[in-house]
Amino acid sequence: MRLLKCPKCGEMFSDTYKTCPFCQEDEELHSGKPVKTGGRRVGGAKARPKVGGGVVVACLVLVLGLVACTIFGSQFTELFTGGKPDTPVRALTLSQRNADLTVGSTVKLTASGGESAIIFSSSNEAVATVSADGTVKAVGEGSAVVTAKAGDLTASCSVAVKGTEQTDVPKEDLSIYSESAQSLTTDISINVGEKALMSVQGTDSTVNWSMEDTSIATVDSSGMVTGVASGKTNLTATVNGQTLTCIVRVSIHEN
Repeated sequence: MRLLKCPKCGEMFSDTYKTCPFCQEDEELHSGKPVKTGGRRVGGAKARPKVGGGVVVACLVLVLGLVACTIFGSQFTELFTGGKPDTPVRALTLSQRNADLTVGSTVKLTASGGESAIIFSSSNEAVATVSADGTVKAVGEGSAVVTAKAGDLTASCSVAVKGTEQTDVPKEDLSIYSESAQSLTTDISINVGEKALMSVQGTDSTVNWSMEDTSIATVDSSGMVTGVASGKTNLTATVNGQTLTCIVRVSIHEN
């Protein structure tokens, strides 16, 4: 047996057929006659692709891919980049990192970046104090660090305080004044537990008060002196670059 090529349709068929079975089959199909199965082509014919089925499959693959990216996007990023996606860096910042002040002056610090309430503090309140809203006040000469804290985040501002620049007031024009006695004085006497408010006449500048022996008497930033124990000590007022001294005598009140 050998194969023959039909000159009409180009199909190969066995020489046991007298005529091309493929041409005969095509003629029967077009004429509406019953098709004989003995000569149905077994190869060589090209089937037409089903376009509709391929489009449906492609659409399904696309939809599944989009769903997978939506659900597992972060895992895919970690897989192909070798690590986890970058997370935003949380930081707390202040409006100023350094502040140069003179005694009595103030500056307002503003914090940003914190997700919780801001808490301010000063490392040296004898030099600079800070209020809850971030207002820093220069109290005395020196340096301090003001820190803002929000949760586990912190930020700081270095504060340098110098004396007031008003130095043209002569020392002889300055005097310590006792508000309680309503007179100038260089020597005051109070009892244990009593208070005496002091001020400096001759200037409107902020006065920096200090007490030599705080076990006998104390003084606050406003000049309020309080007797603590029997004895004698010195009260010092520093203003406009000048230093004034007043003796403080504390005694035990006798009934």
